[in-house]
Amino acid sequence: MSKFRKVVTLFDDYYEMMSDAVRMEAYRKAVMSVVKEGDTVLDLGSGPGILGFFAIRAGASKVYAIEKSDSVNLASNVARLNGFENKIEFINKNSKDTVLEEKVDVIVSETLGSFAIDENTLDFTIDARERFLKPGGLLIPDRIRLWVAPVENYRIYKKMSFWKDIYGIDFSPAMHEMTKRLMIDDVAGEDFLSDPLLLKEIDLYGVNSPVVEENLTFTFKGKGTVHGLGGWFEVVLSDNFVINTSPLSKPTHWKHSFFPLKNPVNIIKDDIMNLKMRIGPKDENEDGVSIDYDCFFSQKANEIKGRVGRNELCPCGSGKKYKKCCMN
Repeated sequence: MSKFRKVVTLFDDYYEMMSDAVRMEAYRKAVMSVVKEGDTVLDLGSGPGILGFFAIRAGASKVYAIEKSDSVNLASNVARLNGFENKIEFINKNSKDTVLEEKVDVIVSETLGSFAIDENTLDFTIDARERFLKPGGLLIPDRIRLWVAPVENYRIYKKMSFWKDIYGIDFSPAMHEMTKRLMIDDVAGEDFLSDPLLLKEIDLYGVNSPVVEENLTFTFKGKGTVHGLGGWFEVVLSDNFVINTSPLSKPTHWKHSFFPLKNPVNIIKDDIMNLKMRIGPKDENEDGVSIDYDCFFSQKANEIKGRVGRNELCPCGSGKKYKKCCMN
């Protein structure tokens, strides 16, 4: 990628984030509420520096802004223009390679992907908390909740099935690769095939492992086709300020996560799906994570074949005759 292309992509990303009123107002209010006059603050993964600038406005006497990308150049220019340069120190390094001369009162960060922790957020947060935060210091955010639900969405799944045949060439290994990672798209509430479940609530003050590993069981509400799992998050910035990226909440710049199944699965009412999911760092110093998930289905439709008459009501609860519904 050319330098020009990198710059354009960078500013596109910053535009999306900084024009997101839900994100910006929640963070601004949380910082103004938590940071006190004279506090020392760490802005972890500071990007263009906006959270550090909020902290100065809230009364911070010193802000350390750690950012490994060259966006620190932009942030430095903004700091000078706005008279913040004497209160903020930019550190152009990976936070794990950084040593501070003092511990801080508050750590603020926004290193959240579409599934919150998919940018290796936990690994970097744990390290920063242990090495940089004073005893009794505060974190913004302080909690993350991860949510998932099985969904039916053929539009998104078509992006997966696209790889089966490209101009007569079998690209199906790409499908296998896609089941090892998340896709980023818009999931809708009407796509849900069961009630969403909380995968994990993470207390950032107490978490000590960057790995999330959980099992869940979903019960389906009716007939449908499972194309994958939809995922989103809530982030608690402080007791009074929460951002929720659910498909049922006000839209933000964060799209949703979609975890595709290799093959869609037809289900009926009261079918059960067991999910095993593990998310952990690919490498402790990198932003990416490794995501593994397996889904196991009961598929009652296969069990009832031959035990329900063609003209009887279908057991899936649709109200249709079996021959018109789940017989085939």
